[in-house]
Amino acid sequence: MRGEVPVRAASFDSLSASASMLTSRFRSEPALRGRPQKYTEPVRTRLARMPQPLTFSAWLASAPQPWFTALCETRRDLMRTDAPSLRAVAAAAASRAGVALVLEALDTRLLQIAHRAAVAARTEPVVPAGVLGATTADLTRLVTLGLLWPAFAEDAQDPTGASAYRIHSEAVGLLPTSAADRRSGIPWLEFPPERPADPAPLTVPDALVGNAEAAAASALVGEVLAVPDTFAAEPVSQLVSGGIGKRDVQQLARTLGTDTAHTVFLLELAGAAGLLGVGGPDVDPQWGPTSEFDRMRSAGRAETYVELLRTWLLREVDTVHVLAGRTDRGDRLHALATLVSPTRHNAYAGFPSSKPQLAFLTSEVLAALAGLADDLPGRAVHDAVLVDAVRWDHPLLAAAAPASIEQIVREAEAFGLVCTPLASPDAHALTHIGLRVVGGLREAMAGSLSLVPWDAERVTLPEDLTSFVDSLLPALQTTVLVQSDLTAVATGPLDPQIHSELTRIAVVDTRGQGTVYRFTTDSIAEALRTGMSAQEVLALVSRISSTGVPQPLTFLVDEAAARLRRVQVAPARAVVVVDDPADLEALLANPALVPAGLVRVSATVAVANVPQDRLAHLLEASGQPTLRHAANGPVPRAPVPQRPAPVSRRSTRVADRSLPAFIRALRSSGTEEPAEAPASVLDVLREAAEDRHPVDVVLVATDGTRHRAHLLPTHVSAGRVRARRLTPGRTGTETEVTVGISRIVSAVRSPEVS
Repeated sequence: MRGEVPVRAASFDSLSASASMLTSRFRSEPALRGRPQKYTEPVRTRLARMPQPLTFSAWLASAPQPWFTALCETRRDLMRTDAPSLRAVAAAAASRAGVALVLEALDTRLLQIAHRAAVAARTEPVVPAGVLGATTADLTRLVTLGLLWPAFAEDAQDPTGASAYRIHSEAVGLLPTSAADRRSGIPWLEFPPERPADPAPLTVPDALVGNAEAAAASALVGEVLAVPDTFAAEPVSQLVSGGIGKRDVQQLARTLGTDTAHTVFLLELAGAAGLLGVGGPDVDPQWGPTSEFDRMRSAGRAETYVELLRTWLLREVDTVHVLAGRTDRGDRLHALATLVSPTRHNAYAGFPSSKPQLAFLTSEVLAALAGLADDLPGRAVHDAVLVDAVRWDHPLLAAAAPASIEQIVREAEAFGLVCTPLASPDAHALTHIGLRVVGGLREAMAGSLSLVPWDAERVTLPEDLTSFVDSLLPALQTTVLVQSDLTAVATGPLDPQIHSELTRIAVVDTRGQGTVYRFTTDSIAEALRTGMSAQEVLALVSRISSTGVPQPLTFLVDEAAARLRRVQVAPARAVVVVDDPADLEALLANPALVPAGLVRVSATVAVANVPQDRLAHLLEASGQPTLRHAANGPVPRAPVPQRPAPVSRRSTRVADRSLPAFIRALRSSGTEEPAEAPASVLDVLREAAEDRHPVDVVLVATDGTRHRAHLLPTHVSAGRVRARRLTPGRTGTETEVTVGISRIVSAVRSPEVS
């Protein structure tokens, strides 16, 4: 590229060029030394001595046909049947949304070049080529994206060799271009100019890859189905603000035998899949399983796995946010809260993204891992390198924080999409399932017309994935070995239904291909409290045990039942039954049980005006253990939460087969630049703000009417202009106003000087 020079960190102090350099159209070396020269003449006087810079619409009209065609093919978002003119294309490209979309699609190298151009454009609308520090390939990409264009007409035939460039004014407002913004610390400004690569990739043996993906896929299905089943045995009350509390999450983690982070992941996955819902009385809504849980539990494991995987790829709740208790924007967040009250607000503070950020980030993490591993299974990449690569590819993606990326990797490992070398837990490799998923996503997104080739509606999995997963899953065990040391051993993956029943009376002692369950005094007592009788506990053990019921377990069950036999709670909203009338007298006189509203109906029976579970909690809190009677008949299921219906979008984008004819029609639609083009409006306003010159504008009101205004712009950024509204011929009547650029139809410099 002509005039290319290295760019140093201090080069921002030399972005204001001398008047002689401006007159010679920036042909000389632009890297000035020391502090920039201070000009005393107005900006418009200096610009008057230069050739008039090209606006974007003028560049579109004068661009060589190959460059114009390349831009149209790259910016398919601008090729719309309802905007069949150069004026409309230029307006859409210069709009805030159009510029934001391009910036979002840039990797770190191109974004740093665009940032240098935007910083320079704060002081002059024309940016010297040497300031950019870009190669020919970089300039080609930025020009075809419609973000940069040659500043002068004589350079239009060779855009990559131009002496100076222009950038859309909206980029100046969208990017951190002020000195204060740059001092606040911007991570992607410190990123290296080249994409990171793993200097020492590791290799995972294929046998280990196969074992890891099969074990993870089998375990995940059982763990997710265990969550609603646990809620069925012990419903959890919903918080007033939605979701469930931390104590309930911790209790569920102890029941499942997992850590809190993995439990939150399982909760959100089960909720997003429709397995959990809120039911019960209005005064005490409770979380419980839905009918969708019954359907999924009866389906095949491979089908269930694929359904859960697609749900995970499209989920919207970041596990990191739930663990922290709030989003990046500061909004409070509990587990399952968004299932009841979906929020439309972006959970991530930062650059406005046009994609669902977490779902998009999940696909990009898997794609980046495949790229670093050369699409080979078992080739492990260090997590730190993967984090750097994802953030380098998408520097403006607010969701791409190291903690969120690492959590996605852990969740992918739970699905069996990735595995880790035994000696290096900080590295991960794609499994055969993971590579199939990445390949399916690539194929699905290949036909996307979006500038960022990802679309939630196109997220699909390979058709043969179900059969492939089914071939990997080991056979399920339907019996366990119950031993006299009060343990039950599953020699392989246990049927989810058997696991669910067994965890009601035992706790998981050791997990793995062979899971060990342990019967304890507390686990048996908890089963009896939730409605099982001693005979039902022993019958369950006898049915699932291949070695019978050992005598020590029989003694343990009988002893636990004897301790809980004095007071029993029966469902009737609710009924208290005691053996001794003196026990009922003590309960009626207990101040802690006043909220229960107990009313004696006989010497040993009283009724309460609270549900059975609430009464049992009050009794236990007062120091009185209870024994509950199970309700007759099936437990009613909670309704499946209703998700907002997907928005039906009608696209006016030009189809592939019609694109060549549409491009020819654009070039023949006229080359005269409209005076009210958005690029021209922004240029007039920015130049007027720089030299404090009033402008006459035409504004569109909310009802569509137009009126004129006499303004003195003071600041132009972020799609708005802040100005003082002037009344010609009168003084002391100025008012501060802020107007959106989209409301300004035209703007011309006023002959009256302020």
